[in-house]
Amino acid sequence: MKRWGAKPKGEPTRLEVFIRQNELLPNVIADVSGVSRQHLLRLRFGKAEPTRPMMIWITVAVRRLVKERQRGRRVRLTELFDLGDGER
Repeated sequence: MKRWGAKPKGEPTRLEVFIRQNELLPNVIADVSGVSRQHLLRLRFGKAEPTRPMMIWITVAVRRLVKERQRGRRVRLTELFDLGDGER
């Protein structure tokens, strides 16, 4: 059974790739989203599975942070998390 955020070992998650590409600070994402730094680290490296509410909190936080730097940029949840085969 495939779980939402699970990635093969060594392959970066979408969240980690997005954070690197957009030069975001994980500590700031943790503060804005309300997710602990430790749990965000586990999510970034595929060692933990996000709940749906957690995916939404992190997406909203990232939207706010990206919006400050890139006007009109709207981050989609699917840019940060792999929802499986039936992605929307």
